[in-house]
Amino acid sequence: MVKKTDFNHISNSCFLKSTLVALFVMAAFFFSACASDSGTSDASKETTHSSGSYEAPVVSEKSENTQDAVAVEGTQAVTQSEPPQTTEAIKLPSASKPKSYFAKINEDIVKNVENGSPASISNAMSQLHKTEAELTQNEKVLIFAAAEIMRILWPSQKITWNVYDVTEETPYTGALKSVRNGIYDTSTGNTDFLSTFLPALVYLTPNITANVQAQCEQGILDSLKLNSSSVAANYLAGLYYEKRSDYEKSEPYLSKAYEASKTIEIVLEYAKVLSKNGKSALAEEVMKQAGSSGNTSLAILKQNAYIAFEKGDYAAAEEAVARVLQQTPNDLEFVLFRARIFIEKNDYIHAVSLLDMYARQNDTNIDYLILRARVQLDWSKNTNAATDTIEKAMQLYPDNVDALLIAARISSLTDAPVAGKYADELAAIVLERKPSNNDALVYALEGLVQRENWQEAYDISSSLIKKQPDNENLILKHVTICLKLGKKSEAMEVARKAYNSNSSSESNTQAYILASTQVLSRDESIKLIDSMLSGSSSKIKSYLYYRRSFLERSEDASLADLRSSLIANPRNSDALFRLYEIYYAKNDYRKAQYYLKQVVAINPNDSSVRKLNEALTQLIQ
Repeated sequence: MVKKTDFNHISNSCFLKSTLVALFVMAAFFFSACASDSGTSDASKETTHSSGSYEAPVVSEKSENTQDAVAVEGTQAVTQSEPPQTTEAIKLPSASKPKSYFAKINEDIVKNVENGSPASISNAMSQLHKTEAELTQNEKVLIFAAAEIMRILWPSQKITWNVYDVTEETPYTGALKSVRNGIYDTSTGNTDFLSTFLPALVYLTPNITANVQAQCEQGILDSLKLNSSSVAANYLAGLYYEKRSDYEKSEPYLSKAYEASKTIEIVLEYAKVLSKNGKSALAEEVMKQAGSSGNTSLAILKQNAYIAFEKGDYAAAEEAVARVLQQTPNDLEFVLFRARIFIEKNDYIHAVSLLDMYARQNDTNIDYLILRARVQLDWSKNTNAATDTIEKAMQLYPDNVDALLIAARISSLTDAPVAGKYADELAAIVLERKPSNNDALVYALEGLVQRENWQEAYDISSSLIKKQPDNENLILKHVTICLKLGKKSEAMEVARKAYNSNSSSESNTQAYILASTQVLSRDESIKLIDSMLSGSSSKIKSYLYYRRSFLERSEDASLADLRSSLIANPRNSDALFRLYEIYYAKNDYRKAQYYLKQVVAINPNDSSVRKLNEALTQLIQ
């Protein structure tokens, strides 16, 4: 039993020491035990503290006869039974949510600026109509941000409010200063919509790098997560994907922006994307509404030119472009657009003149590089120059779909890599982004056939032929692939169906004869070929003799058929190549090269044939 004098001594000692410990820990139980001087001589409570770390105290109601210990440094523990006591939990302070920089401004005003349409920005500025002396610093910052959004996104609109100098450095002003310098500001913290969205406005600055473009995309998408109804963010997202030729992805963003605001910039972009997506009627309707509202006539004239072009009405497009250039003769965009119209009309002489004019001002624009490559490929037939041009485009714009497709086309024509990749590899890059892109599928098929990857080629040709059952070139290619894989029944079925539907087609006839000579017996095949010789065109007659040469029993008969094939069509490269193979097998290399050189002359871009000729030249020497 502890005496009262000893207890008082312990109580006083505990009190002094608890005062020191309380600087580090909230010791509610300790005070309860040490302060019980109410006549209960045996009341005591033990509280143990770790000297290493702080742990928030947990207060709970103790049951009767619970034994506790008071452990104090240098003092013997005392254990007593204590009546039940109830104490209140001590609440620890919680971290407060950081306030927005614009928290003191009316919430509706801030939301209107975040919405970003010309009407909502003007509405916000009218609510902030004060003298400069009455404006707070954060209000001036918001006014400055609103003015920059209007200036950058909506150049057709006038800024009708006063914009004041902002001396305070904020994430918002810093981001906008970076935008003017073509820099994406990553230091804003993305604490709210405006600090996330404003850096992405740099996308509309000329000549930004691919890395900055990727940052802009992420900034725009992050902004839409914070405010999916923002007209400014939806418009910028639509514009971003439109510039990257991803029109399907662009359309829903522009549609949402258009529903909320009929600003001319939105109208023009939306109509352009609609026409690119094959919705010309809807695009024309959008433009009619814009014209009826009295918007900028030149801008509408430009968009009508684009719509006419996408419809294939090149005469109307050229007329509209000519009217634009009459008003603005130095409009480089429409100088280039006119060159594109001439190329579509196969008027390459005028197209080259305009391309040369444009190149004096800018020879790195992606549209210019693509058009220049097309002229070099289709008119000059200079695949080396076209390759150099498109490789430059791919270096500057590695993700551009049009550049990748032209590179794939060049590779499929030359059977050579472009920028280190073959046609099917280049097409695969496009198909990763646009699995249904028809041109990419065609070039992928060409590359796979050239590299004799028959199974993958079959998968693609099967998919394409379901979409385009009447495509004659595709039918011939699919029949060839089926025969390579031993799928003779399928090849014959496809070829017979195509020939029966259009027997006058040279491609369908070739597919039918090719399949027949592989499926029918030799005698049946020769009989079929002989029955078709008399009434056929010279090109088909040449092909029939060529196919019959494989069925002859003697070499002399095969050579006779091949000579007859060349009499009917001297440019039949298949017959010429077959003659090269026969004489090469006989070690008559000079005669073999005589025929191989003619194949090279007919197909100057085929690198595989050129390599054979080079190798044969070295063999002869």
